[in-house]
Amino acid sequence: MVAAPHLRPEPAALFPPKSAPPFPPEHELSTDDSTLIGTLPGYPGLYLGDRPQLWAFLNSEIWATDLEALAPRLWWMSKPDSANISPLHRQAIKRRAFVVTEDPRLHLGWIDNRIFFKPLPRYLLSHNFWRHHLCPETHPVVAYDERRAWLARPDSSPRSQGVSWTQFSRLSSDLAAISDDDVSPRYLFGEIRLTRLNFYAPFLLGKSNHQRVEYQYASYFARSYAPLLFVIGVTSVILAALQVAVAVDQDQVKSGRAIATLGLWLSIIVMIVSCTLFFGLAILLVYKVGKE
Repeated sequence: MVAAPHLRPEPAALFPPKSAPPFPPEHELSTDDSTLIGTLPGYPGLYLGDRPQLWAFLNSEIWATDLEALAPRLWWMSKPDSANISPLHRQAIKRRAFVVTEDPRLHLGWIDNRIFFKPLPRYLLSHNFWRHHLCPETHPVVAYDERRAWLARPDSSPRSQGVSWTQFSRLSSDLAAISDDDVSPRYLFGEIRLTRLNFYAPFLLGKSNHQRVEYQYASYFARSYAPLLFVIGVTSVILAALQVAVAVDQDQVKSGRAIATLGLWLSIIVMIVSCTLFFGLAILLVYKVGKE
């Protein structure tokens, strides 16, 4: 999967070339000659001469702003290993369905039995496009290509029609030689759990979630049932134990009074917390309905 270059909206001419394309011209898989007529391969309406528009498009297509900001803390949510990507046969063993996405924030994110992946754009397989438009910049795009190669091992890869296994293998070999120092920080982690990203999003991103995955209220609130029922069960056991202790020690004035006082205050705290949670969930439901 190619990591995105550290894209900037400024014209590439302001930056001297820092590297060569990650593959030689004879290994490119794109036969689209759009660069010769000044348009982006696969996007005939996007002109390469319009640098601000081109760079804004590439940023939206490749750069995952939230994940790059979280990169120093992504080890909380995923194994810090760029090879942490299960190949296709492993994905099948895990019963994961592939979901195509155009959002770079979701690329290689997974939840339950789904894993999201962003198809490799045609322009990233063009040697001319790399040489004239990406090499003058730093290159987060490289990781995106390199990581894509990990999904396709050995001959079970989803290749485009007209691309032979030999051609794909040559390109994969070129991408495998890319150093982790040349990819954006997000792609040093491979697959990431969306549940963990959603859990940390309010604390690290100031957002309610990284990506909403439940669009039915029943499913959305069902996530809270298990932890709430667990807390209610533990609290019920504690209160029942205190009730038994008070009944046993009722003849012992001092100890019985202390236990009764503890049980009273604990019951009051439990009632306050329960009411707070109830009203909190009700307010959240009203907020969700109003937001729609």
